[in-house]
Amino acid sequence: MRKIAIVSLISLLGVGISSAQTASKAAGAGAADEIRQKWMAAANAKDAAAIAALYVEDAMVMPPNAEPVKGRAAIQTFWKGMVDSLASKVTLARVSGWQGGDTGYEAGTFSAKMGTMDDKGKYLITFKKGADGKWLIANDIFNSDLPCPPAPATR
Repeated sequence: MRKIAIVSLISLLGVGISSAQTASKAAGAGAADEIRQKWMAAANAKDAAAIAALYVEDAMVMPPNAEPVKGRAAIQTFWKGMVDSLASKVTLARVSGWQGGDTGYEAGTFSAKMGTMDDKGKYLITFKKGADGKWLIANDIFNSDLPCPPAPATR
């Protein structure tokens, strides 16, 4: 009888932990969805300040073929250059992700019109939940699926 009680208690504890983890993931996924929607809207509105506001103060963006961009002010300048001169029709689509406690990640795909070229690729972002309970992007890396342009001809 005692074994049955212990097994039942362990089972109930496992269900409780699983439910708590599921609720945490669901809450985090909602935050990731909200950030993704805001990011796309800001990019398509060419609003670099609104994009930068989605990052923690000491965030890092790691663009392809360039040095990392560190800090919210530098990130705003980086995205301003991208959205003002090139990017439009930006879409982001979540492929996978997880959030729990005060951290999380999202992997996904993107598409954008870059000047006259249609680009597509993938991204990986990490999230942090601040003391105020607000989720923000801590790290952002992305790259294109398109082949690199050929190297210039040498003489």
